[in-house]
Amino acid sequence: MKRTTACILFALLCVIVEAQTTDFALRIEQLMTPQELKETGVSGLTDTQRHALNVWLNRYSRNLLQLATRNATEVPSPPTVQSKCSPAVESTLAGDFEGWSGETIFKLDNGQIWEQAEYAYTYSYSYRPEVTIYQVRGGCRMKVEDEDETILVRRIK
Repeated sequence: MKRTTACILFALLCVIVEAQTTDFALRIEQLMTPQELKETGVSGLTDTQRHALNVWLNRYSRNLLQLATRNATEVPSPPTVQSKCSPAVESTLAGDFEGWSGETIFKLDNGQIWEQAEYAYTYSYSYRPEVTIYQVRGGCRMKVEDEDETILVRRIK
């Protein structure tokens, strides 16, 4: 991706350098097929109108390159929005826990409601087990007390 962006920026830079040394670096006739020229009405423009279009095309290209260059050099700031599970959520499940089976809803004593976000099946019974929901690269993962497996979940309330 970085290589492609660099190639595009280099090509646009070449166009701008050429535009500064000649009247037109880009000509609409070079960019459109004869069919496109006809369908868009460009082929029917007068010489003055075509000249104005080429001036605009070159100005637009220079502005686009300047914007792309400026955006490429800016360092993006890290996101400030925290995930719904960062910091980790610690609570207990309300009532009986019988594992998960594909579309399981988990109600916590703190009022939050989470749902299973990946298909998996496990059976285990416990009453009001403690749970920890924590951030992972793919979202939020829930660990249930005394259960070896974890499950990917998403908060719905």
